[in-house]
Amino acid sequence: MNEKGIQVAIGLKKKGFKPALDQATLCGMAKGSYARDESKPDRKWRYDDLIGRFHNKDRPIKWLMEDGLLVKSRVCSVCGDDMKLVNYEDRSDGFKWECRSRINSKRHKVELSIRASSWFEQSKMTLEEILKYSYWWCQELDQAQIRHELGLATHTGCDWDSFCREVCEISLMKESQSIGGEGKVVQIDESKFGKHKYHR
Repeated sequence: MNEKGIQVAIGLKKKGFKPALDQATLCGMAKGSYARDESKPDRKWRYDDLIGRFHNKDRPIKWLMEDGLLVKSRVCSVCGDDMKLVNYEDRSDGFKWECRSRINSKRHKVELSIRASSWFEQSKMTLEEILKYSYWWCQELDQAQIRHELGLATHTGCDWDSFCREVCEISLMKESQSIGGEGKVVQIDESKFGKHKYHR
């Protein structure tokens, strides 16, 4: 602020000038530029929304199942019965699918990871780390920043960057529509196409 601006500000203060802000606005409770309407159904996710899912082991698993990122049920490959989702503290996810039914008076034990046939399968990262990576990737954070925040090796960050890109490519292909038409020329940048080799 220049000298003239400072003098004007001091003059307003001496005259008892009061900004047109009520107490509610100052506290962020009024509906205005300071307010945040959390009730909007189309409000985009924020990082705190994601972190709120990790208060305990049960909540993120149920949420992922409800959203179709993890399957809600499994059938035993031996007996055909429904498998049970059980607590298993020796696994980072805290749960596993299990069946201990009997066939001809003989009990069998079949176990299956909750990650089987999902986005999380074969990854050594925790579910929380994968979800954080996916969130930050969608927010267009630099790969180096994400690796730093999660303590990932360079090759792991590169692999997951490729996974995220591949999912977007598949989604675009499924929802794709014809472009161009008779008498129109469509130019494609060949550098946008290629094959990636990666390992989880």
